[in-house]
Amino acid sequence: MSNTNFSAPVFALCLAAVTALSPGSPAVAATAAPEQTLAIDDKSAWDRYISIRRAMENGGILPEPVSSSPTTPMEPQTPTTSIADSEKDTPPPTDNAPPAVPPEETPQRPSPEAALEPMVYTRVPRTHGQHTVTLRGGESYTLHSPDIWDRLPDTKHVFDGFNAPGQLVYRDVDGSERVLYDCMQREKPCVPLDPAVSLDGSKILFSVYRADRLRNAYLSGTTLPNQQLGSITNAQLHIVDVASGEVHPLPQPAGALDVSPTWLPDGRIMFASNRDPQREPFLDRITPNNRADPRFYIANADGSDVHLVTQHEVSTAMHPYLLRSGRVAYGSQWLSHNLPYMSTNGGVNWPGTLDNMWVVMDMDYRGGDMTALYGAHRASLKTSTGRTKHTKALHFLGERRNGDVCVANYYRGNNLGLGDVICWAPEPVGIEGALPRFQPRKLYNVADWSRSDDNPSFRENGIYQGKIGYPEGAPNNQLLLTVGRGYCTQVSGSVTGFQNAVAGQPGKLACDTGLYLTTRIPSRDMDDLTLVVDAPEWHEFGARMVVARQVDTPALSNTSDGSCQLASSDAGTAETAPYKPYHFNHNYRVSANNGGEIDGLPHSQLAGIRFWEVIPNGSRRSFSNFTGNRLRLLGDTPLLADKSFKVSLPCDTPYIMAGIDARGRVIKRDQIPQSLRPGEKRVCSGCHLHSRKGRPYENSEAFLAEPVALTSATPVPVYERDIKPIFARRCLTCHVSDVPLMDYDDLVWDQFQTSVTPERRLQVSQSSNEKRRFGLQRPYTSKYVNSMFARESLLYWKAANERTDGRSDATYSDDIDFGPPHPTDITDDELRILAEWIDSGATRIIPN
Repeated sequence: MSNTNFSAPVFALCLAAVTALSPGSPAVAATAAPEQTLAIDDKSAWDRYISIRRAMENGGILPEPVSSSPTTPMEPQTPTTSIADSEKDTPPPTDNAPPAVPPEETPQRPSPEAALEPMVYTRVPRTHGQHTVTLRGGESYTLHSPDIWDRLPDTKHVFDGFNAPGQLVYRDVDGSERVLYDCMQREKPCVPLDPAVSLDGSKILFSVYRADRLRNAYLSGTTLPNQQLGSITNAQLHIVDVASGEVHPLPQPAGALDVSPTWLPDGRIMFASNRDPQREPFLDRITPNNRADPRFYIANADGSDVHLVTQHEVSTAMHPYLLRSGRVAYGSQWLSHNLPYMSTNGGVNWPGTLDNMWVVMDMDYRGGDMTALYGAHRASLKTSTGRTKHTKALHFLGERRNGDVCVANYYRGNNLGLGDVICWAPEPVGIEGALPRFQPRKLYNVADWSRSDDNPSFRENGIYQGKIGYPEGAPNNQLLLTVGRGYCTQVSGSVTGFQNAVAGQPGKLACDTGLYLTTRIPSRDMDDLTLVVDAPEWHEFGARMVVARQVDTPALSNTSDGSCQLASSDAGTAETAPYKPYHFNHNYRVSANNGGEIDGLPHSQLAGIRFWEVIPNGSRRSFSNFTGNRLRLLGDTPLLADKSFKVSLPCDTPYIMAGIDARGRVIKRDQIPQSLRPGEKRVCSGCHLHSRKGRPYENSEAFLAEPVALTSATPVPVYERDIKPIFARRCLTCHVSDVPLMDYDDLVWDQFQTSVTPERRLQVSQSSNEKRRFGLQRPYTSKYVNSMFARESLLYWKAANERTDGRSDATYSDDIDFGPPHPTDITDDELRILAEWIDSGATRIIPN
């Protein structure tokens, strides 16, 4: 068996003003107070929270909590939670994670008025005060901390299911506020989200998420008081003029969900939308999310002339952020091929937590030249205090004033989109970072007291600290953060258990999000944050500074004739070796590090590059395969004498590529689709060369060569039409019942080896559980088929009468063996078709 290392791309990815609060207020809140009074109360509340917390830490007597609403009359209790006070993040992996590189510290505490600029943010009602509910057994129960079930948007609650309705608020430097868009008074619920400030600071582009109704949170048979946005019916972009407050909705087709916009250097806009509906990859043991996944579109600032620009995003892509370099960073969910199976969640051939599989990509401002910025290799970060932070959902981006890129890192679903914030100094375009894990060389964690796993916040002497997210650059090279103070998770608990867990906290606080300014990075303690706004009746989040920005307009690489070309200056230079040694049936663990290759085969066997067109999925699944999307063959291009190549490909068409040997069999492979914008010329300098630059393009033979035209696609082999007849002709005289050749599912999807005769099953563990004893992990989906390579598949070996992965049965004692000779009369053409079938995903068409 091989050390298949399936992961990130094999080839370098070549990612009207008012001075008081709006009269609309949360249903659970009192009438709105004047803004100035609210600001004073905010600071007082924060100072009191700190004093209470310090008193508890020092063993002092707690003062009575101050609250804008009554609390449940009960004695403080010790939180009933399994998280120990001293618990740290998970220990470092055996391979050493690179240490954090903390930037300069700024220990002074500037006041918000001196340090901040005008800003815009979203607020939604925070559920607080006493609420009586009926538990599953019929008994009444009074909640004192209902905010524990509040939600904010995240990678699980993409379009709905979060607290609503909401307001978009402009906050000036003196603390005065005015509501720019108010959903509190609308007939149907809505939430204004995702504000993006124009480069001159005069306009704000945002999206209004709408539903027909609100719905209540629900847990363990209990209807809770928390009000959430019901199933989304529409999301529409709007532009508001900051000076006048005039709002203009942008045009859109009926039923469109247009969200998470950004401005581009040329004055146009980019946004995510489901206008051309597609579904995420259809993969084994993964339940479809039943939504049309958004991709990115570019339009004029008035919403006209809309074009889809990221055909390659086969799952969800959201929240683009314009960097000062002029490139656009964004969050991308990677669910293609074997990537969802990089963690098994303790199962066999089982996917990990899909909504955590978000990485940071960037691209040029036309939507081309996609590259990976951070997280493509799922490496961990060791912080300055020794904690180890594992990458989860990397989502919600910002940028410090020195150009460092920052992203929230959180566990989806239960944590309000909050966790840690990780920053790094950008590498040159096309470079991810240093070997062996391709981490940015200057990577650091913003606050070591926060945490990003699926647990309550860290505690200090019994007091829950908080979690952070939504980074935004601020003056003095600081960050404006959304901070959730308190327990801030909804994972694993009952109604009464959750309430008991926070009963002993200051003010019985479960979770309250607000806006805070760092005064030093990394932040050592919540005390070194400066309060900006955190009203007890609201969750404030997702702030952006309303200031002019200087952004570059970088030159774009174009062809002279408007065609789309991809070139490599040296595919012979590679960084595809696994970062961990081969370990049979555990190779899924390295799937997110380097590009996929066959262990034991020298890179010198690379003779050409194969390209497939990726077909977007419709709403109905009509096929089964490894890749999750159907493929069509665009063709192969041989490497030139110096190992360079140049091809022309269809524009605005998703493709995926692989390295092939001299016989056309795949030996390296990419799992992330790409696409080229009209007229784009993309050049990479190596094979998965992501830590450094390679040979200059002008020094390669490809520079002067004519591109090989691969612009027309043809069908790939499928089981019923192409493979089953070969088995019938060549195999059934010997293999009547011992090998399930005529049953696709038993042949391809038999990870527990139930269709393998008992004497031929490969035992992989000593477990008493039969499924674990014989359960095969990715890249294998059965004993006969490797989901990455025909050359690693026992089925292909037997047809070819030789082991073809570059090793012998004696190389490893615990893997799949070829066994005795197996002569066949299969023809070379039939053997080629079998290899192409496996290499293209082993597709079967599902009958209607």
